[in-house]
Amino acid sequence: MKSIWSHLEGKTHIIWDWNGTILDDVALMVDVISDILDDHGLERIDREKYVSLFRFPVKEYYKSLGFNFEKESFERLSEKFIAGYREGLINKTRLHDGMKEFLGAVNQANISQSVLSAAQQTYLEEQLHHFGVRDYFDHVYGLDDFHASGKLQRGKELMVAADIPRESAILIGDTDHDLEVGQALGIEV
Repeated sequence: MKSIWSHLEGKTHIIWDWNGTILDDVALMVDVISDILDDHGLERIDREKYVSLFRFPVKEYYKSLGFNFEKESFERLSEKFIAGYREGLINKTRLHDGMKEFLGAVNQANISQSVLSAAQQTYLEEQLHHFGVRDYFDHVYGLDDFHASGKLQRGKELMVAADIPRESAILIGDTDHDLEVGQALGIEV
């Protein structure tokens, strides 16, 4: 986390990704999607394959895993994934080591913080409260559904609502999509 501080010089606002960046949930993601793959007679994946294949929109990721949406709709597969994810959230995920303390130190440094996530809004808020970090964020922007189609539009809405100057903002995330969103918003990533 110490290496992040050098990127914060001159910044007044951090936009955080949630899943994978603040919340360490990769093992759960791999377990849940592997169980669904198993149910469909498809090959399970490991962490390396997950990291190499995962992308937005998530529908494209599902296609790369071999799912056939003529046999079962993407929406139904999403429902199965969310059910499995919710079931394992408490016991199989945690904040990355030192994250809660780091968020507190950022607030102490008078740098405001927001979350921009492809997670469904209400569920995202529940997770932030469960892990005891909701109060660190001025704004929380998730999606209206569980299909994780992308977060660029919500990022644009966040920038306007929070009145964040582009030059003083940074987006911190863990996927190519986070990089694409930050670049499209005109902020450092």
